[in-house]
Amino acid sequence: MTHPMEVVDLASGSDSISSQGQQDDGAQLEVYNFDLSKYKDGSYKLITAVDPMVHLSGRFLKHFENATRKTKVNSVQFDWPHSGFSIHVKHTRSVGIRLKGEGNYFNVFVDGQFTCILRAAIKASCYDVAQFDDDAEHTITISKRTEPQMRGAVSTFKVCTFYGFIVDKAAIVLPYVSPYTHRIEFIGDSDTCGFGNEGAGSSSKGIFGMKGRVENVYNGYACITARMFNAEAHVLAWSGKGVKSNLGEWGPNMSSMWKHAIASRDFPWDMDAWQPEAVVINLGAQDLFPPASSEAEIVEAYTALLEDVRLHRPEAHIFCVVCDENCMSGEEDHVNRSRISLQLQEITRVAMSKVKKMDLRMHYAFIKIPGGLEPRDFANMRHYSVSGHVKFAEALAKEIAFRTEWPVAAPPTTMPYPQAKNQILAPSDKHCVIS
Repeated sequence: MTHPMEVVDLASGSDSISSQGQQDDGAQLEVYNFDLSKYKDGSYKLITAVDPMVHLSGRFLKHFENATRKTKVNSVQFDWPHSGFSIHVKHTRSVGIRLKGEGNYFNVFVDGQFTCILRAAIKASCYDVAQFDDDAEHTITISKRTEPQMRGAVSTFKVCTFYGFIVDKAAIVLPYVSPYTHRIEFIGDSDTCGFGNEGAGSSSKGIFGMKGRVENVYNGYACITARMFNAEAHVLAWSGKGVKSNLGEWGPNMSSMWKHAIASRDFPWDMDAWQPEAVVINLGAQDLFPPASSEAEIVEAYTALLEDVRLHRPEAHIFCVVCDENCMSGEEDHVNRSRISLQLQEITRVAMSKVKKMDLRMHYAFIKIPGGLEPRDFANMRHYSVSGHVKFAEALAKEIAFRTEWPVAAPPTTMPYPQAKNQILAPSDKHCVIS
């Protein structure tokens, strides 16, 4: 049985470590600025983020004991959406985590059941994410709801750092057994992030953007589709990004970022570390918004991306997604939707023809929803609402099932939404106990 969760901030109550990575009394700290002996009654242990018993899903930059910066010792950094970490444990009455990542929101799952949303703070804080009445086996998973930083100097979401799980000293950490049958990698923009999908409906011309708590990639089409096939999903997506140019032309494009360990940092990811069986690419629309690239430039960039994906994913099915005009997001004007859809259809087909060369595992995936989408299927800045994402996922799943011959393991599922603001676990929450 689980109980309400709390946050404990120990940053100001812990002794800083010296340049040799030790406290003044000589006791070794496992992670920076965190003394377990001062955590509650001191009867806990830290399972660091780089411990092999901690399961990481997604892309993480790992820092071990010999990290150049002492603040990063035994921690991992990440910012791609749906990055998650899990622990399988028994003989503990509570599970906490130490985490920082200003502006980011996370889903907390205990034994597969959603329990709450967590908001990370600007400084490392300890969050109690589960409490139990028994010593039985439990699995706790924390997954990132939000996308990478949205702007440079005025970023909404910062890069996150996870330091580890905090459990009872008597706890036994068990091997994590993956429940998944397949692996799918998604490369995309705001639609793939789940931009504003749990927010109220608003015009695509809105100027106030999106609040982080209403973005939930778990309730976006990528994660919904993956669950339909019992597949682990890696989501490489960032709002406004294109294959050649970005909306508003800021920062690198997705073609150059998809191989990064951290989206907003130029650290390479080991592309052999996780090989998907399918790759879904949903890009190109942002390239057609100001400052728009020419069709020839987009075709050239899309072709290069497909060649790059095939190079690193030699056995995977590659799905190039294009939406029908009646199920496009981010644009209210029907004429513009029709124009963009037709342009993307042509761009995608031409790019595929340049690289395909009898590649029977590269597929054109035209998403058409019978009857189109209804007004309720759109949310913040006319991006898909959760119901719109469900319809999109159902259409995409049909394409994937047909091409791969995978059985659809489950109907589309989502987690409860929206969550009341006062139910979000955060250091400033008046319902949390902070010491």
